[in-house]
Amino acid sequence: MKRWYIVIAILVLATITVFAMPSIAFAVPYSTETIGPEGSVVPTQTAYTPVGKIAITNSEADKRPAPEDMAIDEDAGLVYVAESSSQCVVVLTLDGERKQVIGKGTLNRPTGVALDDERLFVADRGSNKIYVYSKDGYVLQKEITKPTNPLVGADTPFVPTKLTVDSRGNLYVVSEGCSSGLMQLNLDGEFIGYVGANETQATFQSLLQDLFFSEEQKSTFLAAPRSPTNVAINSRGLIYTVTNTASRNAVKKLNTLGNAIMSPAVNYARTVAVSIDEAENIYSVDNDGNIAVFDSYGDLLFRFGGKDVDERLGSLSNPVAIEVLKDGTIIALDKQYGMAVVYERTEFADKVFEAVGYYKDGLYLEGERLWKDILQLNSSFIVSYKALARASMKRGDYETALRQFKLAEDKQGYSEAYWEIRNDWLQKNVGWIVAVLLVLVAIVVVWKIIDKKKPKLLAPIKNGVGKVTNVKIVRELLYTKSFFKSAPEAVYQTKYHNATSIWSALVLYVWFIILQLLDVLVTGYLFNNNSVYSSNALRIVLTSTAVLFALVLCNYFVSTVTDGEGKLKYCFITFIYALAPYLILALPMFIISRFLTYNEQIIYDLLMIVIYGWSAVCVFRTIMELHDYTFWQAIKNIILTLFAFLMAILFVIVLRMLLTQFFGYFASLFREIFTHA
Repeated sequence: MKRWYIVIAILVLATITVFAMPSIAFAVPYSTETIGPEGSVVPTQTAYTPVGKIAITNSEADKRPAPEDMAIDEDAGLVYVAESSSQCVVVLTLDGERKQVIGKGTLNRPTGVALDDERLFVADRGSNKIYVYSKDGYVLQKEITKPTNPLVGADTPFVPTKLTVDSRGNLYVVSEGCSSGLMQLNLDGEFIGYVGANETQATFQSLLQDLFFSEEQKSTFLAAPRSPTNVAINSRGLIYTVTNTASRNAVKKLNTLGNAIMSPAVNYARTVAVSIDEAENIYSVDNDGNIAVFDSYGDLLFRFGGKDVDERLGSLSNPVAIEVLKDGTIIALDKQYGMAVVYERTEFADKVFEAVGYYKDGLYLEGERLWKDILQLNSSFIVSYKALARASMKRGDYETALRQFKLAEDKQGYSEAYWEIRNDWLQKNVGWIVAVLLVLVAIVVVWKIIDKKKPKLLAPIKNGVGKVTNVKIVRELLYTKSFFKSAPEAVYQTKYHNATSIWSALVLYVWFIILQLLDVLVTGYLFNNNSVYSSNALRIVLTSTAVLFALVLCNYFVSTVTDGEGKLKYCFITFIYALAPYLILALPMFIISRFLTYNEQIIYDLLMIVIYGWSAVCVFRTIMELHDYTFWQAIKNIILTLFAFLMAILFVIVLRMLLTQFFGYFASLFREIFTHA
């Protein structure tokens, strides 16, 4: 009988578990992500959980609340919300109790609020004014209109939408449509200057305009930089701007001169607002309801949230503002539902922020245990490796630091660790390095002396080498040095005396393709923009093969209509041989790069520029000699070749789209037939 009780108890527990699981799984209606290897987004433990909401009640029952912005006075426990629907600022407690309504009958369409120790500032988009209220009694003290300073510009709009204030009472105002950046005003509304202007982003159209249009025509099509859309300030008075429509650097940190000094490592183009905590960590929210948390260096720690589809607590539909409290609690304001959602840190997030605090203060060894604990929980938490690498550097364990910096994908740190390792190795081995160099010099000197005084002793070696170099294919491959030295003479010998052949050119062509693979495999980590794990070898081979061959074909077809004398065979041969500087020197540079740090980057970059520049000169002189062109005829030929190449790419893209649609149509047709058969 007791067995039946046990069975029944197990069934009851199983039933409770099954019904409880959905509520447990969906207690947090979103996943949390962080940055993993190679910039990938990887899941991580939940960092924030929604614990409540603050309803923004409207003073007019017939109108739906439309909050636009908020500011929090944590010491007083008050939340100030700009509410455009009822044309006022609503004051609530952090518990959601409504305390006061400010500006009723004065404000038209408030869209931005900011606080200092004594005042409340309201940006009113509807009246194009900034209203200043006292925090004691909320008495209207001042109305700030467009500054009369001629530096503002008569045509510059003054439509304040967002604002913030520093400890000196200076205002930083987002004026809608003002492309010059933020307007900086003092408490009297006097214009101080513009800060934080965005750069004009270059487009293909703008490049063409710069190339072909006159100055008068350019002024007609002058592109203005995007206007900032929001602003925040940290405890040190440094300004952060948000540009919602920016394709890069949507969030920028400005120095005291107003110049951008940092942007988060991951750009979220639809960011609408940011907030900065006392440790200068950055909290942002975007149009899609995602909240991103960055450390003070701009590294992504967490990203969570998403567009609200089920109206569950924690999801956002139309976020417009975000604030962070001293204990790390996040409050995000949602315009669609007229409420602010409150998120609290989890134990995992507390551990991460404690470790981040040690890292920011340079206490790498003190935070090492925490970072190791974080890696135990999530081995893909890439910021941990950077912090652990700094701890290893502080202990002098450069080998371990090198591996950790590589895992962290921190090339600057990797360079520092490698410099220490290389410096230590050189100090220990400088003696035999000098000895080897002296031996090599001695061998060269002895060889030359013997070759001059007793050449017969070296005759067998020279004869053996001569037999190898006299093999036709070897002799033709060695002819690359002639293109290396004098391309016109080498082209002449190829064109009229068959100094090279199609077969040797094909060998060099294959070598060129192999070099593209070796670039990924051999180039040092610091100078390699490609990853072995994410690179597709087949794609590299096909791309390098197709691009070079297509350029040769395009040049040949262009030359046939521009009085060029080169045949297709010689176009192919000489083009390949003209790349002699790259074909000869690229692999040595790949190898050398493995032994360099960023301290020698200028040397590496200069040598690579020389190699590519030398190759370009060889190609240019080859075109001149091959087709018997003058200098300007060769320039024209190259421009037309590049244009033909671009048209060929466009044709391939269009053809691919048409074929995709064609086969897709028949695939859907066959599916329809067999489905109803």
